[in-house]
Amino acid sequence: MEIKEKLTLEEPWIGPYAYDNYMDYELIDNKLIVLSDIAYWKIVYLPDWDSFVLYHGNGIPEDIDPASYVDADYHFQKDVKPSDTIMNLLIYIKNHDEFRSRMIANVEAMPRRTKKQKKEYSKVKAKEAEYNKAIIMQMIRATAVVKASRIAG
Repeated sequence: MEIKEKLTLEEPWIGPYAYDNYMDYELIDNKLIVLSDIAYWKIVYLPDWDSFVLYHGNGIPEDIDPASYVDADYHFQKDVKPSDTIMNLLIYIKNHDEFRSRMIANVEAMPRRTKKQKKEYSKVKAKEAEYNKAIIMQMIRATAVVKASRIAG
């Protein structure tokens, strides 16, 4: 079985879940690219093991088109075991992104007394700036897509 067949079988659950959790996904070159507002992900199917593995993008998405992330930089998400379903990985993605979002939202409440705490604060503060820039870029690109469709339509 290929990833396309597996995706088709799970689509009745994946589609609504992705929609409810503000995720976009697209199957490209036998890889499922998943976008949220804070991250991009790649799910790869391993037919020999009949399982899926998860890769996390090395940045925050600035484009709203999943195809823009096919050749992006990723790292293997080590804390996620291979899964027999795509849904399990989407649930992980949602939880991971919620955790990161909470960290960014609460950056000012982080302690900053020790050198280690200051370093962690700076790291999260940089992520906050990167996230804010990415959100602006997503809005600009979304506006451009809408304008282009109006011109073409």
